[in-house]
Amino acid sequence: MHRSGTRRIMTRGGGVAALIIALAFGPGLTARQNPNFSGRWVIEPPSKGAGQEIVVKQDDKTLSLTTGASGRTLVHQLNGAEQRTAIPMRGGEVIMLTRAAWEGSAIVVTIATDYPNKMKTVTKETWSIDAQGRLIIDFTETAEGQPPRVVKVTHVRKN
Repeated sequence: MHRSGTRRIMTRGGGVAALIIALAFGPGLTARQNPNFSGRWVIEPPSKGAGQEIVVKQDDKTLSLTTGASGRTLVHQLNGAEQRTAIPMRGGEVIMLTRAAWEGSAIVVTIATDYPNKMKTVTKETWSIDAQGRLIIDFTETAEGQPPRVVKVTHVRKN
């Protein structure tokens, strides 16, 4: 009974499956490419920090960004595995657990941070390229006992 039900669904859904394959692979049946975020990007107004620059490098396994102001580089592994980072501070250390992976055509970075004063935050960054070729990073930060903070930052490519 299970097999015939499965066969019936596959037969009925054949047209839908063909459409999904055509959309996913397009002409010539080649896999759809994920966007490459590599480049020099500048934050657009009215975002706080407008005019600030970030340099992004991306390959198959990593996404790294260097901020112009601090010169500090963050590297995210794109395999979805958790990375632990400890940053020494006065009074203890800040512990960050980071995961980054592709979700469709976007990269999603989730960072759970534990501070020495017992405060905990979770930040989710969703990286995408819009129809105009701009880098969009949607940030959502949650902290215990606080309403979520949501920010959308738009970047234009610097030539």
